Amino acid sequence: MAGKAKPKKHTAKEIAGKVAAATTNKGGGKAGLADRLGGAAGHAKFKCPSCGIQSPSIKSAEMHWDSKHPKLPFKPEDWSDMHAVHGGVTTQGVAVKGSSKEKTKHELAKSQSGQQKLKEIEQQKAMAKFQ
Repeated sequence: MAGKAKPKKHTAKEIAGKVAAATTNKGGGKAGLADRLGGAAGHAKFKCPSCGIQSPSIKSAEMHWDSKHPKLPFKPEDWSDMHAVHGGVTTQGVAVKGSSKEKTKHELAKSQSGQQKLKEIEQQKAMAKFQ
């Protein structure tokens, strides 16, 4: 018998939180901090030519320009695309969501691409036996 106001089973929200915590690499330390900030480019795409502040979209860039630089005309082509400057990579490595664990045979068997991967693994094992 459970205590007062304590659920007997796990809630869907609690399980989803545990899954998210298990599959999201928080990446502590300086490398993790740099990666969470978005790598070299940062998560924001556009950089203001006047003050250097970054904006995620051209619409928010225009709002920034109207509030901070009202005397100058807004020209979207003057704003630098930071994602293009840094090769299109904003985040890489430790803070990217996802799990690094390998899928089991059972998990691979569920999808068609996984079944192809299983066949490749089996062929590699067979080739290793003959060598």
